[in-house]
This record gives sequence, C-alpha cells and structure tokens, in this order.
Amino acid sequence: MIVFCEECGTRNTIDPNALNTEQEPIRCSACSDILRFTPPAPRNAMHDLPEASVRQRLELRLGRLLIIMNTDRPEVTMGRQRHNDIEIVDTRVSRSHARIELRDGRFILIDHSTNGTYVKLNGRDDSLSLKRSELPLEGAGTINLGRKMIDRPSRTIYFNLMA
Repeated sequence: MIVFCEECGTRNTIDPNALNTEQEPIRCSACSDILRFTPPAPRNAMHDLPEASVRQRLELRLGRLLIIMNTDRPEVTMGRQRHNDIEIVDTRVSRSHARIELRDGRFILIDHSTNGTYVKLNGRDDSLSLKRSELPLEGAGTINLGRKMIDRPSRTIYFNLMA
C-alpha cells in the first residue's frame, strides 16, 4: 500500500501483510516522520460487515472532479500538495489537510490540519468544525478545507452518501 508522508509528501510503500501491533511505528523513508495511516481490513473482514454497508458509496465532487468511494476505493486524501486525491491550492489548506476513510461500514472524515475542516450538512444552517478530530459523514453536504466560508465555490467539496 502507498502512504504519503504528511510532513514532506514523500511516497512510501508499505507491505500491509508485514504489519503487527507490537512493532515500532513506521517512519517516512525521506524525513523519518511517523507515518499516519489505517491498515486495510483483511479481505475476509468485508464479509463480516452488514450487507448494506458494503454496498454504500460516497460521491465527492470538486468542480469537474468526481470521486466515488466504496470498498474498492476506501480512502481519499485532501490537501494542498499534488499527491492528494483532491488538491486545493489555498494558503489556509495544509499539505495533507484531511482524509476520508471507509471504516466499519462508515465514511469517516479525519482532519490533520492547522486551520481545520468545516462540514455543512444539507438541511442545517450551521457548519461543524473539525480540528485534528473525526466525523462520520451522513447524508449530503459540503466540506471546506481551512475556511468556514469560501468565496469561491470551486474550492468547495460536495459529498453525497448513497446506499
């Protein structure tokens, strides 16, 4: 599996079969920073999930970009650097700002940034603020990296959870 370093952006290749909980943290090959990632669930674990959660998918849209997350694509990264699946060039967006991962049949938004991630769920007037924390995504709405209000819709990520 490929894991990008949040500190320097280096691409690191990790063998998920060689991972165990008792070993030292895995470090970046370039800067030696500890790599943050969630090991993939074993293939058999997918059969333990409720059938409805296996069929769920999350659509992410940014301008003309459409990314569909499901069991075949369980993680999407967002940030300022090119290695991210969703790249947003903005001074308030961190290099590796946030990610969404499919965990136990739910799509979880995880913020790693300095300036936070803002989520607005459709049907609500207020937005939720994440700063180095997690939020299970539900329904549909928008995600803004680093800024609560964005003057350019081209920097707003739209999400829609579909069964």
